[in-house]
Formats: sequence, C-alpha cells, structure tokens
Amino acid sequence: MLTEEELNVLSEDFTQFLVVQGIDDESWRKMNLENKEKAIQIVEIFSDTVLAKVYSKIKYLSFVSDKVYSIFRINKDNINLILIKSTEPTFAFKNENLIPELLSNHPNSWELYSSTKQLGEKVPDEIHKLVTQGCQISKEETWNIFYNFHKKASKKASF
Repeated sequence: MLTEEELNVLSEDFTQFLVVQGIDDESWRKMNLENKEKAIQIVEIFSDTVLAKVYSKIKYLSFVSDKVYSIFRINKDNINLILIKSTEPTFAFKNENLIPELLSNHPNSWELYSSTKQLGEKVPDEIHKLVTQGCQISKEETWNIFYNFHKKASKKASF
C-alpha cells in the first residue's frame, strides 16, 4: 500500500480514481469516519493500480551487495538474470560502475550465472518482490555491458 506521503503526492490522481469509482468528496469523508475498513480497501486498490502502472515501465533492475551483483531484464512474460558471485573474501562489489573492470582484472575471483524465469502474467508480482528485496531500477546500457561480458565469459548467449 502507498504511504501517506505518496498518497499526498498523488492526491489529484486519487481524487480522480474516487470519482471513477463513483465516490464523491462527501461520501469519501463519511466512509473514512464510519467504515475505515472499506476506505482502506479502496486505498489498497488505488495503490495496486499505481504500482502496476509503475512496474509496467520498469525494464531493468539491479542488486549490488558485497558478494553478489545481479542484473535483471524484464520481458513481457519472463525475467532474465545475470548474477556474478564473489568467491574470495577480499573481493567485494561496492560500485556497479566499477564491476566490469574488477571482473576483468580478477578472473578467478568470481562465478557467473544466468537464468530465465518464466512468469506469464505474474511479472509485476516478481518486480514488486525484487524491489522490496532491495533491487534498484537500472538501465539498458548497464544490462548490455553485463550481457556482453556474460557472452564473452561463457562463450555463448543464453537468452
């Protein structure tokens, strides 16, 4: 559910949403006082609508930790993953921009994985899960860097 701050930013959109639902200002105020559960359900539906719209625009996500770097390409019904895992205690991913150079200079310090997850209509649910686990929106250029690195390192393209 959207936070109160997010709802405040989207107040005009929420008002339009209420109008489409046939709820005028007076009805909304009354519902908020007399039927909190129903008001919360309406806010949840609005939140889901907003998040679905945002998630539909996300094409790339990435996750950086000390020992793992992951980048995801979001497709219509699946998600591709390239994952690089550090295998040495002193080898850490700190800055996404420096990872390609780090990998090239230390070829025995990491492992490379890739996969595709078929999701069908559940792609937005998976995006939500990834975002709540700490993934950040990434760029096509970043995906291409790691895709080309993956292709070169594994001698094949898996997706």
